Amino acid sequence: MRTSRAQTAIEMVFILSIIFIGLILIVPSYVENNTNVAIVGYVRSSVSKAVDYLNTGIMTNEEPYSYLNPILANITENPHLSIKSLTSEETGSEVTIKVTLSTPFQSIETLPSLAENITAFVKKDLVENFRFTDNNGVLSYGGKTVNIEIDVVRG
Repeated sequence: MRTSRAQTAIEMVFILSIIFIGLILIVPSYVENNTNVAIVGYVRSSVSKAVDYLNTGIMTNEEPYSYLNPILANITENPHLSIKSLTSEETGSEVTIKVTLSTPFQSIETLPSLAENITAFVKKDLVENFRFTDNNGVLSYGGKTVNIEIDVVRG
């Protein structure tokens, strides 16, 4: 009777060890993928806010919209900005997100500092609303460094 209980206990320990080893192998990759997906989603949300603000054309002094006000002051028509593409590249603990915005107007595309102001808005919005951290100009989330590159093209 005792040997059958001992054998059952050993079998249970063996089964539990297999389950724990599986968890140890699966959970870290799931968490990393989840972090990357969250970063891309948050950046897309912030870029959409900037595009909507500029397309609406109504100025406010609230943070972080003040970064976009100099652009809005130079726009005389609806810029019809839209997100043309958004790509992400992950290398180790660094995520680079490249966003291409498009507008049908050459006058909007050539506005000075358009991409820089939108980038500044996105960074500030991510820090204020999505728990990103900004350490001396270096944006990070979940232990990963986040680089954002925004380009505006005609098309």
